[in-house]
Amino acid sequence: MSPRTSTSDRLRRTALRMFAEQGFDAVPVTEIARAAGVSHMTFFRHFPTKESVVVADMFDPLIAEAVRAQPRRWRPLTRAVRGLVAAMSQEQAREEMSSQEFLERVRLAAGTPSLSAAVRAASQDTERAIAEALIVPGVDDAAARAAAGAIMGAATGLLLAWADGTTSADDAVTALSRGLLTLLGES
Repeated sequence: MSPRTSTSDRLRRTALRMFAEQGFDAVPVTEIARAAGVSHMTFFRHFPTKESVVVADMFDPLIAEAVRAQPRRWRPLTRAVRGLVAAMSQEQAREEMSSQEFLERVRLAAGTPSLSAAVRAASQDTERAIAEALIVPGVDDAAARAAAGAIMGAATGLLLAWADGTTSADDAVTALSRGLLTLLGES
């Protein structure tokens, strides 16, 4: 593991622990950096904002590639659903989404009003990546954007239900996969 990766991991773990203990809004970046044993400038070399510790999504390229790999003859919504389900089945995504940290991040994002803009921005980035992957010759831009918006809206609702325990699924991947497949009339 590179020093940069271990510093990022240490900063993220420290920040999430402090957010859980004190609340997101009560913890300044300077305290996170101090607790992690680095300067606040080092924090900003790893995370552009305090919010990005919670909402950063490293899987947008993975999702876009999985959507792009789906058969072009399928409708945009089918390609989007199948692509996202395929992306989540990859080992790296499955490992991340099954971690306690992932659950904590989703709960923190859902329960912290001051994070709502950052959550929306991260969701829009993912939605844009999916839409761009869906736009191919013969596919209307509006259909691609509608499919991307539908899948992100569904995924957000499904993740929130999973994080607050209102779904019977044990893990995020199962909750998302089952829920997203209902958009295609499957379960």
